[in-house]
Amino acid sequence: MSAPRPEPALLPLASARIERLCKPFNRSPYYSAPLHPAHVEAARRLRGQYPKANRLLELGAGGGQFAVSAAAEGFTVTALELRAAGVEHTLRLAREQGVTLSAVQGDFYAADPGGSFDLIVYWDGFGVGSDDDQRLLLTRISGWLAPQGHALLDIYTPWYWADHAGYTRHTDTYTQVYGFDRASGRMTDTYLEPGGQQHTQSLRCYSPDDLRRLLAGTGLRLARAEPGGMFDTGTGTWHPQADWASCMTFQAVLVPE
Repeated sequence: MSAPRPEPALLPLASARIERLCKPFNRSPYYSAPLHPAHVEAARRLRGQYPKANRLLELGAGGGQFAVSAAAEGFTVTALELRAAGVEHTLRLAREQGVTLSAVQGDFYAADPGGSFDLIVYWDGFGVGSDDDQRLLLTRISGWLAPQGHALLDIYTPWYWADHAGYTRHTDTYTQVYGFDRASGRMTDTYLEPGGQQHTQSLRCYSPDDLRRLLAGTGLRLARAEPGGMFDTGTGTWHPQADWASCMTFQAVLVPE
């Protein structure tokens, strides 16, 4: 069974999370934010794209904004999130929206979300740790996925971060700097506070060919890859759809081998 073509409208999720690239984590309202229209629209589109899917697992669910939106679309949702604040907000948001879901606190490498799942989604976070860490996670995803299931991942592209390394943005409360380590293929997003405190987030970047090599032996294959959006550092605006030459991310659809 071939994977359906990802719709561009699934990609505006990044517009709801672009603050993660524009604000330091300790100042971001990420966990306490309400539903964003992009979460609601993405869940609606996902339901239309996979009308027969039932069980959905979101990895790195954050504050549960997408998970709650997906539950409202009729998915049976499990949200897996490392931080207690995210899990607490997910459950609170679900109560406020009148939906039910399961929220599990734990890391990807030890938690048992209780497969199998028709859909597994990981928005805006793949690339934490080493290549071996990614392979372990992908192998676990393979074990959680139903035989006809699909996993959708947002993956950062090395060319965008290489091209934009050195981008610097100054605000009254912090300075933000983009970086890229060519030797390791990792992006860095660093925030410097006036007092000298520094916060850096880093993710491994992959091309589709890199991802195909990474998938070897995991039980998954790349069924389709589509370019995602890009953040225009010149104008400070997010474009939800870009071409392969300029995209910040791409969306990978993985299926069991």
